[in-house]
Amino acid sequence: MSAAAFETSFGQFAKLCTEDYLVRHSNKGLYNRALKDIGKGIDVKYAWGQSSVSCELNDGTVCTLENTLAHWKCTCPADSLCKHVLIAILFYAQQQPSSSVQEEGEGDGNGNQPDSNAERFNWLLAADLSLLIKPFNVSIVEEVLFRLRYPEELEVAENALLTVCLKLQGAEVSFTEEANPAKALCKIKERAGELLKLEALLRYRALKGLDDQEALRSKVHKVAFSPDTVRECKELLTAMLRTGLARLPQSYTAQLETLAVAARSGQLPDVERGLRGIQGELELFFNRHVRFSMQVLLDRVTKLYLALELLERETLPAAQKEQLIGAFRSKYYALPKLRLYGLGAEPWETRSGYRGITYYMYGLDDQQVYTYSDARAVYYEGNAFSFAKHYASYSPWLASLTMRQFAGEELVFEHIKVNEELRLSSGEGASLTLVARQSINEINAGQLASDLPALRQAGVGQPALFSDVKERLALIKLARITGNRFDKSSQSLVLEVEDEAGGQLELILPYQADWEKTVKRLEAGYGAASLEPFYAFVRIEGGQAYPISFLHNTKLISLKLDM
Repeated sequence: MSAAAFETSFGQFAKLCTEDYLVRHSNKGLYNRALKDIGKGIDVKYAWGQSSVSCELNDGTVCTLENTLAHWKCTCPADSLCKHVLIAILFYAQQQPSSSVQEEGEGDGNGNQPDSNAERFNWLLAADLSLLIKPFNVSIVEEVLFRLRYPEELEVAENALLTVCLKLQGAEVSFTEEANPAKALCKIKERAGELLKLEALLRYRALKGLDDQEALRSKVHKVAFSPDTVRECKELLTAMLRTGLARLPQSYTAQLETLAVAARSGQLPDVERGLRGIQGELELFFNRHVRFSMQVLLDRVTKLYLALELLERETLPAAQKEQLIGAFRSKYYALPKLRLYGLGAEPWETRSGYRGITYYMYGLDDQQVYTYSDARAVYYEGNAFSFAKHYASYSPWLASLTMRQFAGEELVFEHIKVNEELRLSSGEGASLTLVARQSINEINAGQLASDLPALRQAGVGQPALFSDVKERLALIKLARITGNRFDKSSQSLVLEVEDEAGGQLELILPYQADWEKTVKRLEAGYGAASLEPFYAFVRIEGGQAYPISFLHNTKLISLKLDM
């Protein structure tokens, strides 16, 4: 363009350089020093070129500017935007005559922006998202994709910058006309700032009606595994189905163990878990254990075989393949705020030698069930895990709060880390606040709430590969406990309950030596009458309901730990 045309373009740019714009590119102190020097009478001479202007200050400094702050030069030794550049822009803007005509980039008084200003930020809505997210590494994209599941209140302002305010996080990101989100302005630096830049971009695009989920997943999901191990696992399961349980040799469990090790080295963590699950069920079968379930074994075999079948298909999307493969270690992501309602705690012990307590919490904002597990390996000599001791210990987030209290409180976490399975991390950095616990009757339990007919229907189903893999939990409103009995064949205490409509349900509490006192107290009706009517928080397995806790108003009893 001609020198005159560039001067016009530069004049428009200078008018867009508001205080907010220049402060975000530099800092408040530098901006104020530039204004102070101009007030003292500093002078600037401009020599116009076709694409730049040479600005000579009367102190001998020379700046070369374009109609953007993306490119500039100054003879001073500063590495970042200096006060001389600010002086050159501000001095020129002050010398221009004021105009009553609405200039480019100014609003119409009602918060609306003219089309010419909006066009400067059209790059934010570019159809090719891959170019916009290219500056960010995979871990950044992966974490932002997780954070997009949670609601955020946005406030958008367009002037010299397009500023996206993430109100719940108390953070702002300002985009310039340069089509590179990594160069957006954000007061928070390093990795946290990079996360906010990408999150602000994607939430702004979603606000404008763009769905970027699939494009983001294509960058995140990179699948690599051993196809030979998949084939060998299929062959082993096929041989088992052809042989049948009655003729299956006990040495088959050793073959499962060998393949489970191969699945680990072949980058197939969920296949390894599936094989070990089948191995555990077969050990129950060979030992003629009362808890062996043919249905559970068939479900495990069916689900694993179908997963292996699908992993062999080249046409399966990468995101679904990665879901079938699983992960060895869960990745945890920090959430700015999480409001949780305690649903109780349950102790457990595995056949592989682990003991622990899992705490269940309900997300009041997203209606999801979150968990925290305190677990230890006890198969080493001398290792032990006392349920009572760990239940009475203090929480990792608040020194004055015991885990027993934690199980039945209403909580507000800030900057808590959560993984894909909605498990909480006990790592540093999270802060925990207790708030007054609401009555369970006031909680909107969403999909967790169930009545008895819905519960029975939910118990009938087939293994699902791409559905939520979390355990099936339900919160049932009940009127009373009508009776109990001890089933010797299954070694379980059966609590007979009914709802207000008279519907009947059996709650199964398997007997173990650790729960002997609990079983005796429940048989005697200890404390149960004071709860009625109540809610039962249960796990659904094989069409049966296993109770974890009873809730009444603000009171909670974790059956195996509080009884």
